[in-house]
Amino acid sequence: MREVQDAGLYRPLEANMAFGPYELSEIEGELDHALKQVPPDDLIPPASPTDAEFSTLHVDKLHKSVVAELLARRLVYPHPHSSSRLVAAPALLHLVVSLIAERIASDSNRRSGCIGPQGLRPHTNVDVAYRLSTEPAPGYDVTACWQVDLGPLLPVPRDVMISDLVAFRAKYDAERRHLMLTIDKLLHELKQANRHPQDAFRLVEQELSSAVAELHAAARATKWGWVKRSLAVTVASGAGIGASMAIAQPELAAPLTVMSGLAVNMASSQSRRGVGRGALGHPADYTYLHRTTKLVREDT
Repeated sequence: MREVQDAGLYRPLEANMAFGPYELSEIEGELDHALKQVPPDDLIPPASPTDAEFSTLHVDKLHKSVVAELLARRLVYPHPHSSSRLVAAPALLHLVVSLIAERIASDSNRRSGCIGPQGLRPHTNVDVAYRLSTEPAPGYDVTACWQVDLGPLLPVPRDVMISDLVAFRAKYDAERRHLMLTIDKLLHELKQANRHPQDAFRLVEQELSSAVAELHAAARATKWGWVKRSLAVTVASGAGIGASMAIAQPELAAPLTVMSGLAVNMASSQSRRGVGRGALGHPADYTYLHRTTKLVREDT
């Protein structure tokens, strides 16, 4: 992480410095919704406290009213050897950290905007954490959205040193930026009102194919092993065709071929608005989920 930070690619955020803990009244709806997404047995704290990273929750990350609520529900209990920690199930920790990450991103983007080096978009490899930030919940507006799998466009190197990866990024920065900007254009077009996915794709098809070919040529030149992993992006769409398709055909899947052997797969869905808002109160453009567990197992 020090190498990545020295390269300007990593900026640590301390939760207790990035935001002030929210009172229960401010997040009660989100918390109730989140707790209902997890099987009750998975929320039971371990019988005996451990010092494991994913079994303790630091009290300072939560407002005292939220701590009191979790204690009242018997979802946590005080750690007998540390007054600053609570003992909790790993599933509850994932849930709480997800809510905190959404709030940090939302507050930061309200101050600096979503676009640019200071913009934050929560990213997770935990499915339940992803659903917490996107599924409809009581008290929040709902909008149509597209779920887009960009994984086939972005190969991931396997078994390489961080220093080599940073060097690759610097050497092929122009190719990387070209692909990122073109993907951003595709996602932007998908957000437009009354824009069919096929039309959005055709507007960027030639440039996207060129950008993908450039980066894949750079990847082949390294002689590294490369794998493809699922990277899902939830994109809030405009009103019109996106809304009607998302509501009428929630299981719709539309593969969009980019070039030989590659495709961007899409499905319509509905997304919660009000969480993860960007600058000036507008919803953040994208929420990411990197599905890795199954694919990592396949790679090995």
